[in-house]
Order: sequence, then structure tokens, then C-alpha cells
Amino acid sequence: MRVAITGANGFLGSHLVDAALAAGHEVVGVVRRPGEQLPREGVRWVHGDLSDPSSLRRAFARVDAVIANAALAPGRQAASDDAFEVANVQGARHQVAAAADADVGRVVYLSTVAVYRTRLGRRLHEGSERIDPARRGFDWNQLTTDPRYARSKAAAEQAVWQEAATRGVALTALRPGPIYGERDHKMTARYVAMVRRWPCFAPTVRLPHVHARDVADVAVSATGRPATAGRAYNVTGPSVAVATALTHLARALGRPRPVPIPLPLSVRFDDTRAQRDLGFAPRGVAQGMAEVATFVQGGGVGAVRR
Repeated sequence: MRVAITGANGFLGSHLVDAALAAGHEVVGVVRRPGEQLPREGVRWVHGDLSDPSSLRRAFARVDAVIANAALAPGRQAASDDAFEVANVQGARHQVAAAADADVGRVVYLSTVAVYRTRLGRRLHEGSERIDPARRGFDWNQLTTDPRYARSKAAAEQAVWQEAATRGVALTALRPGPIYGERDHKMTARYVAMVRRWPCFAPTVRLPHVHARDVADVAVSATGRPATAGRAYNVTGPSVAVATALTHLARALGRPRPVPIPLPLSVRFDDTRAQRDLGFAPRGVAQGMAEVATFVQGGGVGAVRR
């Protein structure tokens, strides 16, 4: 197929490009500044801006499927509530509408587990309660995620389902997270910085750790599985103690073992639906952190490499 990927030059976007090419697809990499991207066989870089629906319509012309990945990510302290609204809610709606206008009937939307109301110790499934975008109260996911991002992505999911239903687009939503892996300048870069310090104190709170390539493989797989349209899927992998993940990374980097700080909290998600319908098979955190270490030792930290 010819697959358009928005935000193709970002962390997850770059892994989506890799996965699509590995699956034998042609890739249309939709970015705001295509002239800055290095040429790559099998990839055509085109302009597309979430705030400009006409640019997205042009970018999606003559493609078979769209992976709607572009969004304003958490951690950008300078971003206002309005910026998250424009990029993540309006931008998500624009991507689905532009696909419909370009006669693309298949869209895979990248959401996040941050849309759920976190319940410690419970295994959250796709039907679990989600946060109210209009509510400003506390939720446990605020300990790891910018609440503005979580609210905007919850509103964005509502928007894309409504738009898809109105425009007749076959939509699948994926809810990954937290995502780590090569080329990540956020969570993974923080982990690398932590194990490079001594002593490294690591909490034993258990969180999902899903590698970006595993998320990307599922997203690309979903483009060719129309039976998954109309459904949402958790894409998380098992919950692992942060101390355990850091221990694997430290060992792979030849660093001292982190000092665990007991914190008996756990956040878990049920991703059996993704395993059954999409072939989701997450790698173990030991393997994933070893791959991160190899990348770091080769000179990579957070930059996108081609």
C-alpha cells in the first residue's frame, strides 16, 4: 500500500516509517518542513500542517491509508492549553476529515493510555472509564503525564470517532504508552541520564514499558486489517518496575546497579485484544533496554537518525 504517516520525523513517527517500509509499503512522510528531511528510499516527504486542512488533503492524495500520529506531545512547558486544543483536538479532526476528502477510507489514529482515569492496582481494559476533558481534577496519570496533554487526547478521541462516523471513514484507535526506545529524547533520555549518575535511585512503581517499534508494527498491521475498524486497542505490554527497567539499562551500559526505592504502586492495562486482533507481541524490557544501550553507545541519544 501507499501509507501516509503524519509526524513522520518525530520519535514514534520515525519508527512508524521504519515499520511501514519493512512491511513493503510506500511511505508518504507528512511533516511541516519536508525540505529538512534527508532523502530516503521508499519515502516521499510532503508538507502537511495540522492547522491547515488543505495541506493535509494534498498530502493524503492517492494514498491507501493514513496513520494519524502527529500531535503536540507532553512536556512542552511553554505550550498553552489553547496550543494543545488546536494541535491535538482540532488537528486530529482535521486529519480524519482530510482523509475523507482525499477519498482515503482507512485511518489508524494514535491515541494514548493517558485518556483513562487511572486506577492503581486495577487492570484497565478498552472499556474502562476515561477522563473527562472538561474536568480539571486530579488523576494519578498526572504523576507521569502532562494533564493538558491527557485532556486534549481524550477530547481528540471523541473528535475522531465523531468525524469518522460522520464521514464514513474506517477508523482504528491505538492507545499505547508509556513508549520508550531509540531516538526518544524524553522518557528514554531521562532513563539514560538517571543511570549515568551515581547513586541512581529508582522507584519500584510498576508501569507499562512498550517499545516504539512494537507500537509501530501494530499501527502498520492495523492499516491492512479492516476488521479492526471501529475499535480501540491498548498497546502497552506488561507493567514493569521502573527500578527493573533501569537495572536492565544500567547493566547494558556497564553502569552500577540502581538503588531501588520501595513504592508499592502499580498501573496495568489489558492488551489481550491487540494481541489477538493485531498480532501485538511486545518485546521484553531487558531486550528493549539492551537495544537502547546499543544505540546510545553508538552515539545516539534522542536525535532521529536515518
